[in-house]
Amino acid sequence: MQLSKDLKRTLTNELRYCAEKMNKERDARKKAFFFSNASDSLSAVLDLEYDPQLVLMDLVLEVSSATISNRVETVSNEREAPVGLIDGMFDRLYVLLNKLADNIEEKSDVYITLQGIAEIAFLSTDRGYYISTKGLKAWTADK
Repeated sequence: MQLSKDLKRTLTNELRYCAEKMNKERDARKKAFFFSNASDSLSAVLDLEYDPQLVLMDLVLEVSSATISNRVETVSNEREAPVGLIDGMFDRLYVLLNKLADNIEEKSDVYITLQGIAEIAFLSTDRGYYISTKGLKAWTADK
């Protein structure tokens, strides 16, 4: 990934900040809010410097944050009381946002990290929740 030193530092600091704030919150809505800000930070960097990996990161974070925020609101408003959120979902997102920052710093492949974020977003959906009841929780493994 071709990214200037200053923007790389700004982006990695923002991702870690979002992860820390998300991790310290107890309320799922606030956790989802801070996760969505990771996408906003990435979009701001993409506005300044273009790189195809930034595009992929931006799309995965944007769609994932929208999916997760939607699910959190649904559960918070008790529109689907019997189907909740997957335990440990935000803990895993905390790890993955930090890993994404590491990937950027180390200029290493972001694909596996983004795959993990996308998988958590999927598991926050009705279909994903259903699949998780079958014990298919690959996202809990450190990748």
